[in-house]
Amino acid sequence: QLAVAILGMTTSEEDGAQAVDQLLSHLADWNEVRVSRPFELCRAIGEDAGALVQRCQQLITALNSVYRQENKPSLDRLKNLGRREARQHLEKLAGFDDYAVASVFLWSLGGHAIPVNDALLGALREAELVDPSADRAEVQAFLERNISAVDAKEFCVLMNSFVAEHRGSASRSRAAAGR
Repeated sequence: QLAVAILGMTTSEEDGAQAVDQLLSHLADWNEVRVSRPFELCRAIGEDAGALVQRCQQLITALNSVYRQENKPSLDRLKNLGRREARQHLEKLAGFDDYAVASVFLWSLGGHAIPVNDALLGALREAELVDPSADRAEVQAFLERNISAVDAKEFCVLMNSFVAEHRGSASRSRAAAGR
């Protein structure tokens, strides 16, 4: 989930999951990912875009931070901690931004979080559903205060659909403007 979040930060969880599938089809395991160079990960994913290089570096940093703490590239131990302690542990690890922490906390540890990536923030701004000056952390904190833990996963699934629909309508609008 960590890799999905980091690699899908600017686009979507689906894109992040596809990037992870590409990585793991070319590399043996998370240890190999951890010791690779960013451009090698980009090549394995099949892209060489500038932003992806930064995301790959962030993934390597995060995996190395986990490895230094756990002596393996796994956060399984956090499942045995209390939720507050687990979230605090994630927040202290290098390479973990607010989105990665929230995504791992919600999807892997069952905690209450609403991960907001760049794509969701952009879609919410364009739909005028959030203040245009609000940053990701502010929007994420607002949503976490207003969406219950029971509804968090379903809300996130709906928000992923909203982003996909929004990207589709934006593409259609650009295509129509080009005619």
